[in-house]
Amino acid sequence: MAKKNNFTVLVIEVIVVVLAIIGITFAINYLMDNININANTADLAVDYTGNLTLPSTSLFPISDSSVATNTENVMRVNFTVKGASSNPTNKDIIYDVILSDLSIDCQLKSPYLKWQLNKNGEKLSEGSFSPTFDTIKDGKLYLTEIQQDLPSNSSTADSYEFIMWLSESCSDINNCTQEQDQSNMLNKTISGKIETILYTDSKKELVREPGDNPGCPNPPKLVDNMIPVMYDGTNWVKADTTSSTSTYGWYDYDKKKWANAVLVSSTNRNTYVEAEVGTVIPESEVLAYYVWIPRYKYKVFNVAKTMGTDSYNAKTTGIDIVFEQGTSSTGEIKCNNYSFASATSSATNETCSGTNGQYYTHPAFTFGDTELTGIWVGKFEVSGSTTQIKTVPNVSSLRSQTVSNFYSAIKSMQNSGNVYGLSSDTNKVDSHMLKNLEWGAVAYLTHSDYGRCNGSSCEEVTRNGNSSYTTGGGNYVSNVAQSSTGNIYGIYDLSGGAFEYVMGNMSSGSGSYTYNASRAGSNFSYSASTAKYIDTYAYGTSYGDQTAYNRARLGDATGEVVSSSYTAWYNDYAYFVNSSAPWFVRGGNYHDGSYAGVFYFTYDNGDAYSSHSARAALLAL
Repeated sequence: MAKKNNFTVLVIEVIVVVLAIIGITFAINYLMDNININANTADLAVDYTGNLTLPSTSLFPISDSSVATNTENVMRVNFTVKGASSNPTNKDIIYDVILSDLSIDCQLKSPYLKWQLNKNGEKLSEGSFSPTFDTIKDGKLYLTEIQQDLPSNSSTADSYEFIMWLSESCSDINNCTQEQDQSNMLNKTISGKIETILYTDSKKELVREPGDNPGCPNPPKLVDNMIPVMYDGTNWVKADTTSSTSTYGWYDYDKKKWANAVLVSSTNRNTYVEAEVGTVIPESEVLAYYVWIPRYKYKVFNVAKTMGTDSYNAKTTGIDIVFEQGTSSTGEIKCNNYSFASATSSATNETCSGTNGQYYTHPAFTFGDTELTGIWVGKFEVSGSTTQIKTVPNVSSLRSQTVSNFYSAIKSMQNSGNVYGLSSDTNKVDSHMLKNLEWGAVAYLTHSDYGRCNGSSCEEVTRNGNSSYTTGGGNYVSNVAQSSTGNIYGIYDLSGGAFEYVMGNMSSGSGSYTYNASRAGSNFSYSASTAKYIDTYAYGTSYGDQTAYNRARLGDATGEVVSSSYTAWYNDYAYFVNSSAPWFVRGGNYHDGSYAGVFYFTYDNGDAYSSHSARAALLAL
């Protein structure tokens, strides 16, 4: 009995501490505006009364049982509705009550943020802001389950109370067995308007459409001496990592604002690392810009990698992306992941379980035996020299290097005594040349609602057509159409610019996976410990037929996106690695015209060419 009591007390203490911390710092700032009335017929209107302007306030966790009597931590909106005197008397008018222009931080899309709608003193409907209850569409959430009869102007008005509150993680704090940490909801914001919509049609009952909870992107994981930045319209400045909605908010993927961070020269590094939010980080001091790609799963549209297959119109409307939490892998589809170091002699093409329409945790977020919350990807093609790599805009990219020279130069960014301030401990930080699957992770996020799509259509990333191979097209601030997001926060040079070598290699022989060095030089020493730096592909001799595309890896943006022989989405070139050329090249060249693009892929032998560059990746482990 004593053990049971002690356990109960311990759980209560944990929960009370969590809630006490939230009680001190937690705030949902709601900015509900005046009640606006929308009428879908010009001669219909509503008379309403009530205090329609809400003061800014904060919500603290409370038990559901105390909502009715709580006067401090429940948001209440009271209003009345009836027909206007100008309404026709020969029509039966009905209406819905909705939340519109709804803007909500993704952390608040939670079953713990609840609402209730009361009509004439009785509960009419209730729910939460979790997508598992109902999907918010076009910034609208319907509160009424069935359309209501609008009282005439001479009748008694309908009296409404809309209430919203943050529910404690346990319904009974004295018998709590959960340890739900709600701290990720700290200082988050919800805003919107209450509206009524009028109809003269027959009543319809609402069919709610719960969706897969999209979750929030994993917060960027900075390495030592990496500085979070945002663009203030003129300069890159130190970002506010605590809020997405403040003046210097770091990121908001729902608004296509991807997280950016920089490495700076040692001259003023400590000053910038310790600087206040809003401090300008001069471009002249930046050695490398990176963009965060959070861990996600995607709805698979062509699991068999069959030419011309697009099971849910992903090309036109966008790839369905769901951010995953932490390092969880919730995708139903599983694939074998061969490497040259571990595959058996019978290893052939990749095989995957599952069917189209199921989700696959993108394999780029598995690095050897380590699961990642996300990856930092170079914002531009590499520049500088092999002794000091840079990733900066408006300069000529580094070219005329073999695959292995690019790999070694990017890897050496974390050598002891490096100028970037990176730790040389590869158990904490890892700098490496971008892999083919990592390119695929960028490409799929780009071709989603978080990148260049808007829910119903997508636009192609504009080609960097600069004949001098200038990163960002020569003026990246103006050339935002060349970005993965269509704004300055995305990744550049994904289409055109220089050809980009990536670490993707085809086996030198059939029946087993054997590293194919080709003429790429000897700097890359392949072994079991370096296998994680290269994506492997089965041997083959063809490069533009179904047999070739069958050798693709799910998630690498090759075989899945092929429309016909030699052609991927947006008419991009689609030439697969083969026995003559085992190294993948991505993005196309500035002179490739419409054939260049995010989904462009071709083969090469790994040699140094004046048209070929590469890209850096950085991991916080």
